[in-house]
Amino acid sequence: MRVLAPAELAEWSAVPTAVLSDERGHRGVLFGLKPLFAGRSFAAQALTIAVEDSDNGAARKALAGAWPLACVIIDARISPDAAVWGGNLAALARDRGVTAIVVDGNVRDIVDLRASGLAVYCRGVTPRGPMWGGRIGGTIQCAGVEVTQGDLLVGDEDGVIAIPLDALDEELLKRCRARMAREAGGQAA
Repeated sequence: MRVLAPAELAEWSAVPTAVLSDERGHRGVLFGLKPLFAGRSFAAQALTIAVEDSDNGAARKALAGAWPLACVIIDARISPDAAVWGGNLAALARDRGVTAIVVDGNVRDIVDLRASGLAVYCRGVTPRGPMWGGRIGGTIQCAGVEVTQGDLLVGDEDGVIAIPLDALDEELLKRCRARMAREAGGQAA
């Protein structure tokens, strides 16, 4: 996996998800996932996790190998009634330098999540807790989008978009910047 430098992540973080969506032909949008807290935009590489029924053991284990500025992204579709992420995992993630959490499912412990400073995107909130198990790494499905470990995830108040690592290039960044300039100048994109 190619690791993006912090400066590269900062460049992508400056691009709104709406611009990325438009410039990528609306591919990669993680539909239905909402930011839990306003003002916590991010750009980070994916640390992928697929959980088993109502299970967060894989998330706990994955955090041991998390890298600074990673985004933990969890396919929790099999657990629609339980939270697979909460305050304890958020504290571990923060300590590992993780920047964001994206869950195709539910979270809990909102007070702790807010205090963690992490960007959190999810389908919903429930007090019902998880069990244990799952798979770390590889490719998962999240909100209808295939995400492979290392892919770029960019999130803002509009939502989250996933971009395959091999689709990141200077040309895409140039097109995004040009669109942003046109829109800032009041021109139609």
